[in-house]
Amino acid sequence: MKLARVVGTVVSTISAPVFDHRKLLVCDLLAPDGTAAGGYLIAVDTVGAGPGETVLLLDEGGSARQILSSVDGPVRTLVVGIVDAVEMAAPGPTASTRETAPTPARRARTRRRATA
Repeated sequence: MKLARVVGTVVSTISAPVFDHRKLLVCDLLAPDGTAAGGYLIAVDTVGAGPGETVLLLDEGGSARQILSSVDGPVRTLVVGIVDAVEMAAPGPTASTRETAPTPARRARTRRRATA
């Protein structure tokens, strides 16, 4: 899932049937703190989002097609929620002040050669 802000719509007079009566939104990607993360996605709107709203994107084709009940539709990204707020935990202690547990020793991997 990704956070994004709706910045526009896409108008297509000819499209695949899965897009009939559905709005396509241009969404700028956001970092969790609300700043621009760079990049954008075009997403099928399933919740009635509008310009300026912060939305939750599902960017997994198989899951998106399952939600739309379209086994082979050309869909990858859906708007699946309108975000009211993003709450993040306060930052924890820094690495220099945090006590770290010793890491267990790793066993060396050996490669086996295939025999003919």
